[in-house]
Amino acid sequence: MVTNNLENLIRDFIIVDTHVHLGPLSNLYMPSGSNSNIIKLLKKFGVKKAICATHSSLSTVNYGSVGLPSILEEYKDFLYGYFVFNPNFEEISLKTLENYLNKDLIVGVKIHPSWHFCYPFDKKYEKFWDFITERQIPVLTHSWNPNVPNKAQKYSDPFFFEDIIKKHPGLRLILAHAGGRGEMLYKVISLLENYTNLYVDFAGDIFVPGLIEEYVKRVGSQRLLFGTDMPWVDIRFQLANVMNLDIDENDKRNILGLNAIKLFNLKI
Repeated sequence: MVTNNLENLIRDFIIVDTHVHLGPLSNLYMPSGSNSNIIKLLKKFGVKKAICATHSSLSTVNYGSVGLPSILEEYKDFLYGYFVFNPNFEEISLKTLENYLNKDLIVGVKIHPSWHFCYPFDKKYEKFWDFITERQIPVLTHSWNPNVPNKAQKYSDPFFFEDIIKKHPGLRLILAHAGGRGEMLYKVISLLENYTNLYVDFAGDIFVPGLIEEYVKRVGSQRLLFGTDMPWVDIRFQLANVMNLDIDENDKRNILGLNAIKLFNLKI
């Protein structure tokens, strides 16, 4: 699919990117990964709003907290933000989170068990799950198949969240990357079949023909979210992937933006 044709295809769709990373990452150089370049590309391909977390917030609470508001203010006509909860600094992270939820542009919270080397059922997360469920704030979590060479992914097995969902039935949880690799991508469908407050995105390098069609067939399109993982993966792949799906146009509209608008109560 050539670029011009892709731009024509998405012209009449409302697109919301629910999985964007901004800011520098100390151990990886991305020559086209500046904030301005990322946002320019997102806008070029029709994204109306994007929800971002900063790379720095995955590592440190204070430094990440300082960086996010300034980015959101600079691009306030376009960006919303995720606050990142770090269980290794539980108390300060919860305290900062409580302050952040008063800010209009913070619409969700992100967690990354693999980055923080902490299982989601660890006691360090207990107060967080109670806190976030009570306030009805959507949570985006990294999820991945533990049976891969990167052993840190063992912390993000999507089935670790099943007991958490049972204990917190009001929790609205998004499994980013839909389980990440191999058979887990299909096993996650059974979680969505059993728990109606569970969502997925297919952000990142999820290159599996027929996968999203299977989700739509089994659970519908209302809990599937569009995310790019920019700047890790180019938006053009993700858009072309959705536009080429063998599903109804209304399902594409749900995935590309309508579901996100409803879940995060976004103003478009």
